[in-house]
Amino acid sequence: MVQQFSKPNEKRIPKSIVVVYEAPLIRERAVRFCERLALEQKSPEMDMDWWSFPLLSHPTLATNAVEKAAGADVVVFAMEARGDLPEEIKLWIERWLNKRGEREGALVGLLDRQEGIHDTATFREIYLRHAARRAGMDYLSHAAPTLRRAIPDSIDSFRERAGQKTSVLDDILRNHSYSPPRVF
Repeated sequence: MVQQFSKPNEKRIPKSIVVVYEAPLIRERAVRFCERLALEQKSPEMDMDWWSFPLLSHPTLATNAVEKAAGADVVVFAMEARGDLPEEIKLWIERWLNKRGEREGALVGLLDRQEGIHDTATFREIYLRHAARRAGMDYLSHAAPTLRRAIPDSIDSFRERAGQKTSVLDDILRNHSYSPPRVF
């Protein structure tokens, strides 16, 4: 068996993308996102599947969509930000999450928000973030759920706090020398 490892600085080009959209108007936003992604990746070999919420309500079609999403490099959700996800969409997400295994990938939330309302994460965004975490996928969004503060316990908030040097830490570093404990 031969394993292939990517080089540390080598970008992984997504080959398959599944787009789930709530309504035709919001679908246009996903189209623009995918066009930009294709331009940035310079990859004509991207396989895209488009699924509307109503299509995912049909058992036969939803099963096909489960297989596509489980194997996709990127899963995009284009939808309204407010409210909770319909139960059939949540069930569909759970089905492909269980089939995904430990594959890398990204879950993208293109949430259509009302102007000026960015203070808190919505139920839909929270659900997508948790789904991505459980699947071992990166979660990407067009904007942070809060403009003024980082999400608690996120990698970004840890990184931000790790880079801060408070006056207490500065005082400790300047005025105290450290000697390791002696072992007898």
